[in-house]
Amino acid sequence: MLVKEIKIGDTVNVPADGKFHPERGHRGKLVWKSEDGKSVAIQCERNHNGKKTVFLVKNNSKK
Repeated sequence: MLVKEIKIGDTVNVPADGKFHPERGHRGKLVWKSEDGKSVAIQCERNHNGKKTVFLVKNNSKK
């Protein structure tokens, strides 16, 4: 799904990486999107260490 196609409030997959969010399969709600559509903030549906967590994700593609 392209970043420009999603809207605030949509449920999306939280990207997994080896450092900040190693667990795969989590879903979250889009809570912020930049004006150019290249960056988004996703609030994970699960608590991490007892806290709500928001992940900032940048799209590096040239498209």
